[in-house]
Amino acid sequence: MKNVLLMGISGRIGKNLYRELKSDYNLFAFSSQNQEDDNLDITLLKKDLFILPEVEEALEDIDIVIFFEDPIMRLNRMTQGKFHDIYSLIADNIGRAAKLNDVEQMIYVADEISSGKTVKILRAYGIPVEVTETPVKRYGKNLSYKSSDYNNVRSIQKAPLPEGWTVKRVANYYFEWLNEILYNVINVVSENGQYKIYVTNVEKPVLVATYDAEESVDDIELYQITGGILSKKQPNKISRLEFRRLGNRDEFIMALHDFEPNLPWGIYIFTQAPLHALVNRIYQVEMIISRHENRE
Repeated sequence: MKNVLLMGISGRIGKNLYRELKSDYNLFAFSSQNQEDDNLDITLLKKDLFILPEVEEALEDIDIVIFFEDPIMRLNRMTQGKFHDIYSLIADNIGRAAKLNDVEQMIYVADEISSGKTVKILRAYGIPVEVTETPVKRYGKNLSYKSSDYNNVRSIQKAPLPEGWTVKRVANYYFEWLNEILYNVINVVSENGQYKIYVTNVEKPVLVATYDAEESVDDIELYQITGGILSKKQPNKISRLEFRRLGNRDEFIMALHDFEPNLPWGIYIFTQAPLHALVNRIYQVEMIISRHENRE
């Protein structure tokens, strides 16, 4: 029997696919670390959909991937970003992993809300993608999720890639721009593959981002958050700042993964969190302006 991978079995789509396919296929599904199979005839893969190497491991020996945008997810305690941007990043991981593992086919379960952009990202890596003819009815597109047991944050924003720019240039420019946008308030120092971010009247850096050369491949620039007084060290997770081109599209994702603030949670959500969202939104506008200027 062929091995078929589902995006999950917690939501309505996943549950129905499981019931229909369990007799004819070996089924696998992504799951959280603490999810149990409840005696179902399925193999749960406790892999992080946002970490490309883990997705690549999940797709080993998989013949068919059934991709559906299920709003029931297990995410971080706080997730900043639009639903479709989050799934654009997930689709890019699936597409890259499918290519690496020579997956035979992907099937995209269409619905009444989702756009065709996700399908284009899945198809960007050369794996055949079939789209179901009858869209699944949806009752909303807001994310519903079970929060984690610690105060971690994920932030995902999508922006246009200026014409002629590489992702490496986008990432480097982000730190240069951050150093200039709040002149005399934020100071960014680059040394030995690290960006150290300082604020006025604070001697120690508030964040330290270290370039990850091993994971920075194929239009992906990855930095690990390795220090800073605003970041708490985690025993089982690594905070990551990622810049990534989506397939062959002229747009990129800027994402902060598994960040745990050192501030008390109640203070963080009213101070650092909205400031981070605002800075990233302004950078999105900066990329739109740069793209327009390059076309003139």
